[in-house]
Amino acid sequence: MPKTLYETIIDRVRNELPALILFSCLVNLLLLVTVFYMLQVYDRVLSTDSLDTLIWLTLGTLAAIIVYGIIEHARRLMLTRTGAWLNLELTGPVIRRAMEARLAGAGLEAGPRDVSDLRAFFDGDGPLALLDAPWAIVFIAFIWQLHPALGLIAIGGALVLFGLAVGNDIATRPAQKRSTAELRANHDAALRYIDGGETLAPLGMAQPIIERWQEREQLATDRQQRLAEDTATVVSISRAIRMALQVLILGTGAYYVLQGQLTGGAMIAASIVLARALSPIERSISAWRRLLAAAAAHRNLKALFKGSATGHEAVQLPRPLGRLSVEAVSFAAQARHEPILSNVSFGLEPGTSCAIVGPSGAGKSTLCRLLVGAARPSFGHVRIDGADVFAWDSDDLGRHLGYLPQQVELFPGTVGQNIARFRPIDSDKLVEAAQLAGVHQLVLGLPGGYETDIAAAGNRLSQGQRQRLGLARAVYGDPPLLVLDEPNANLDSDGDLALTKALAELRRRRRTVVIVTHRPVDLQAVDKILIMRNGTVTRFADRDEVLRPSGVPVEGEEPRRIPQPARKLPRENAPSH
Repeated sequence: MPKTLYETIIDRVRNELPALILFSCLVNLLLLVTVFYMLQVYDRVLSTDSLDTLIWLTLGTLAAIIVYGIIEHARRLMLTRTGAWLNLELTGPVIRRAMEARLAGAGLEAGPRDVSDLRAFFDGDGPLALLDAPWAIVFIAFIWQLHPALGLIAIGGALVLFGLAVGNDIATRPAQKRSTAELRANHDAALRYIDGGETLAPLGMAQPIIERWQEREQLATDRQQRLAEDTATVVSISRAIRMALQVLILGTGAYYVLQGQLTGGAMIAASIVLARALSPIERSISAWRRLLAAAAAHRNLKALFKGSATGHEAVQLPRPLGRLSVEAVSFAAQARHEPILSNVSFGLEPGTSCAIVGPSGAGKSTLCRLLVGAARPSFGHVRIDGADVFAWDSDDLGRHLGYLPQQVELFPGTVGQNIARFRPIDSDKLVEAAQLAGVHQLVLGLPGGYETDIAAAGNRLSQGQRQRLGLARAVYGDPPLLVLDEPNANLDSDGDLALTKALAELRRRRRTVVIVTHRPVDLQAVDKILIMRNGTVTRFADRDEVLRPSGVPVEGEEPRRIPQPARKLPRENAPSH
């Protein structure tokens, strides 16, 4: 089975493991240098009064410590740079994959914060504690060689500290997961409240909604604080136990020195080595929260990339003509049992324009999202020139689609970059799109023209102006298929006139256009009309055939009469001729 991008990146991280293990071996062996120094000084130098031996021992030990410092620095650099590389390699694909998962309706929670948790793990002490942990056995074996009684003390202390670490994990892991999820949800909610400030403040909703958010934040923070305090308690207990063990091993060592079974140097060495042996266990307790966060991030990211194999380069399809085919499409959101769309089928030939009409809640906007690949059908297919929308590479397909959603989002960058879809700007195409949408003069009136920063001009742009800029973005590059979801919802008379001219020009260019509208006047600019109600298509036919009755359903009202010259027409639900 092909590996996912995430698995490929993690494999490259694992390739660094042999070097890290080698460096960890050297670091831990060099830690014993000071122990051997103490042994030699106490047992040889002091007993023989050999100054030459002391000098050479000291110089050799200092040289070994310098090497230790270099290797330890290299080890930490490898980890921090691995974390930075992971952040650089994963963040972009994670955002892209999270977008794709959302479009596919998958309820995955992975995102850039999981990448940050992985990087924080590599920047912290957790990896070093894991790499050094196996050496605790070596150090305890060394103490055992000095004297079995001292070895028993070391083994007992290690088991107690290990039990504390496992107990802390068992006691805190479920609560840690719940607390982390709550804090993330509250953070996301705060961002939504900030974005909705223009609605919350005028309606007097800001204070009550902030108070409600603070209550939830307080509960999550209190739970997180209790977990932190519990972990701090375990850390404090482990440090006290380690200090007590060092005293105990010194006292026991002194007893055996008095008994003539141990040298003074071995007594001091046992105390130093015990501290080295227990250090990884103690450090792992301190880094436990980051270890848990990294493990959760790994699971989330692995689930996010599941089913997305790397190494497969999609065939680039030619520019489509604009033939649209909707085949028995049904769609149901995960939170709903009843489908939003049910068995929707219709087709448009290249150059055909179609209006989608019907009452609110009929599924018109959902259908638009399916047409452009912004959501994946639960059943059925949406095809462009015979190819399923999701068979195209999204970036490749996007160049051939124009999409104007109901809620127009302009992203950080210049006006020109937003219209050009943040691709390399072609000035001719940019101006052509702006002129087609009727916003060229509007843009020139901004402080910086096409170079105006959206963030700086955000408050100066009305909803109608944003919608017109969104239309310019939709027509940029002259795509063969355009889907416009209520493009005149916020337009004034000038905007309406510009939209009418744009639709006429698109029709002249033989572009396939799908437009959702509630205005009967827009129906005169299309070739076909599709009427929807309760997620199903109640009628799909040529415009003149549909407009023979007194009108079309608008927002659930009775059909309106649209004057037609030279003939009277039957009611809408009468059989067509």
